[in-house]
Amino acid sequence: MFVTNNIDKEKLKEFSTLSIITGIIMAIAGLLAIVNPVAGSLAFVIFLGALFVASGIVQAYITFKAHQKSLGAWFKVLMLLITGILLLIWPGSGIAAVAILLAAYFFVDSFASFQMALDLKPLKGWGLAALNGVLSFILGIVMIIGWPFSAPFVVGIIIGVSFLMDGFVLIYLGILAKKGAHD
Repeated sequence: MFVTNNIDKEKLKEFSTLSIITGIIMAIAGLLAIVNPVAGSLAFVIFLGALFVASGIVQAYITFKAHQKSLGAWFKVLMLLITGILLLIWPGSGIAAVAILLAAYFFVDSFASFQMALDLKPLKGWGLAALNGVLSFILGIVMIIGWPFSAPFVVGIIIGVSFLMDGFVLIYLGILAKKGAHD
């Protein structure tokens, strides 16, 4: 059960609802990526490319308004736009690049999950957070083993498994928080 001595009951209730909703969305997205990993990989890289382009456009607007003469600010705009456009034009190469980045992410996610498990211990849910850490570590290793040839399949499956597991953790923690908000 969540320790609720110093936590506002309304904030805990709000967290629990958002945690459950986010968890459900992540679990569904994860299942879809597992069922069709190549489409999951492409969707992820295209989303990432679009995010870079959108960030570049916003950064260009901010730079135009506030830092017109700053070469460094315009360089950042250029890098965001070029990276996003390259991901959108050549998503296959983007998937291979993302595979290496995801391996690094999963190693960091593993560390963060183990830390969360230690922070939660001995409360309910700490073991699930630790299991998430173990799975993230394994996923990082799997990313490296078949690179770059297996990247289109592995990226989709790994993103799917990660989203599914993170979704389950968020749902479970949201349910525990909801119980804590009612105590």
